[in-house]
Amino acid sequence: MSKSQHQGSAMGDLEMIPSAASAALRRDSGELVFMLGRAVEVVQACTASGIAVLGIEVFSGLNVSTYDLHVKDPANEKDWPDYVRTNNALAEDFLRKNPAPSSSECILTTASWREFGDIRRQAKYQSE
Repeated sequence: MSKSQHQGSAMGDLEMIPSAASAALRRDSGELVFMLGRAVEVVQACTASGIAVLGIEVFSGLNVSTYDLHVKDPANEKDWPDYVRTNNALAEDFLRKNPAPSSSECILTTASWREFGDIRRQAKYQSE
């Protein structure tokens, strides 16, 4: 199961960031959809709010980030700020280098420390 499948239709911590909520075009399957041209500013707002961008899906084909596959999950909350900075710097790099037009739409799969813990507990429960 992908990290994005863990996000339900309930309001996530990403939506609590005013600039992210106002930048969203709409919801798709419970996740906020952004214009690619505004996504870097949303990632920066996530960084300032302690929310990790775990992955990015650009809607113009199968244009999906893979940087999250190379980032080690944090062992505890003390490691979370470094995890956020690393993931989000890679997310910004992915967005800046993406060949899709800035008018393309994308979904940012995100998690706060609280949401990340929920994802890990759910994954552990499902593997038992």
